[in-house]
Amino acid sequence: MNLLPILLFWVLLLVAITIRGPLIFYLLFCSMSFGSLSVVPPELTQGLSLTPPPIIALAIIAMYGGGANGLPRLLDIALRPSQCLLLFLFWVVAVWVTLFMPRIFAGSVTIIPMRLEEATSGVGLYPTQQNISQLMYLTISILTVLACALGLRSPRTRQHVLVAMCAGGGMVALTGCLDLVGLGPYLDVFRTATYDYLTDVEIANVKRVVGLMPEASAYGSLAVAFLSAIYFFRRAIASPWIRLYATPCLIVLLTVSALLSTSSAAYGGLAVFGCAAAIEWLWRLLTTEKGSVAREGLLAEFWSLLIGSSAVYLLAVANPSLFDPLVELVDTIIFQKTASDSYEERSMWTAVSLAALVDTWGLGVGVGATRASNGVVAVFSNCGVIGGLLFYGFILQTFLRKSPASVQVDEAILTATRFYMPPVLIMGTLAGTSADFGTMNACIYGMAAALSWPVPAVSSALPAPERSSPVQQAPV
Repeated sequence: MNLLPILLFWVLLLVAITIRGPLIFYLLFCSMSFGSLSVVPPELTQGLSLTPPPIIALAIIAMYGGGANGLPRLLDIALRPSQCLLLFLFWVVAVWVTLFMPRIFAGSVTIIPMRLEEATSGVGLYPTQQNISQLMYLTISILTVLACALGLRSPRTRQHVLVAMCAGGGMVALTGCLDLVGLGPYLDVFRTATYDYLTDVEIANVKRVVGLMPEASAYGSLAVAFLSAIYFFRRAIASPWIRLYATPCLIVLLTVSALLSTSSAAYGGLAVFGCAAAIEWLWRLLTTEKGSVAREGLLAEFWSLLIGSSAVYLLAVANPSLFDPLVELVDTIIFQKTASDSYEERSMWTAVSLAALVDTWGLGVGVGATRASNGVVAVFSNCGVIGGLLFYGFILQTFLRKSPASVQVDEAILTATRFYMPPVLIMGTLAGTSADFGTMNACIYGMAAALSWPVPAVSSALPAPERSSPVQQAPV
């Protein structure tokens, strides 16, 4: 194992913690591309691979939850019905189910273990190390929501988080590009996790781009998540250069990255993203007032889409065979997906997990006890009906949040959160394997909670993003 990437990570994290500034958010979002990097040698953790995002999230939790008043403030957020009470109750239920259900129903319920090498066709339920590790990841994500709900009340910090999203999206595109041009073997120095890697796979004679993730589906889902975040949150970024020039480039690069992943879940996410983007464009056109931040770039986006669609149509008319490889690829990964062994296996995971929920009378089998291929089934089968209802109740609450202060930037962030959520949730539904919703979603849910904190004029110190008429119609 090459220890240099591991040492580099810990040095960067130590620097970010020492200076106690927004650097840690840049490190967090950029580290999400390194899904194959275990920052602690697995032989020291009994084979458990600890990737960078949860470790950095722990540092963020310590930064905002430490000190004399940190814990009481986090508890205040966790116990407020208008903030994160539903999420806190979900965590309580998840802990209770994970501690007791694998023992109460041991041997009497069939599950698909998280470690597929243990079995692929179903085994009896029993307590495993994965119960503890997956519960730990879920706890970190929930605490990250609370920490961000506290720390992101500062408008300046929120701006740094939005720019950090762009930096993270750039890292996703960069790692995918390096893999695409054939430098994948040189990236193996960052693959220190004990995963089963699928880094050299082709579909319809097209190489699946994986970046530094374990497989193409993980990379494609990550690319769509950053694409959705950057596209919808860009109007809340104060820097004109980043908002008008950097983000359009990132949107194009991330779209190409998601397409090159050839992941059916990513393609489904792209489809939902396209629908959400169209609805958002119409909403900005029909309901927002002239001069508002939301109307920026409306005309440029329309002409960009029209010109791009016209160019594709003319190419298809002039040379129909030009798109044959793309048509074959889409047919293979979308329309022929149901005939593949992968689809049958993943459908079996979901069916067994759903049956386990029924066999436990809706109580669930515990976090990390069974693997599904559907995010909704994973949440309900792992945490039970009560836990699932609490979690998706919190998701609905996040979707409906409103800011007590009528500030354009704050309203732009909350609106962006609403449009960001559908593509990510759909991708989770198509391929989610666990109840953990991840650190990226945790930061966004926490930021939405911070904006709805019932303290007047907290965010009024931040002016609306600068708007410059010469560049207002920059293409997207």
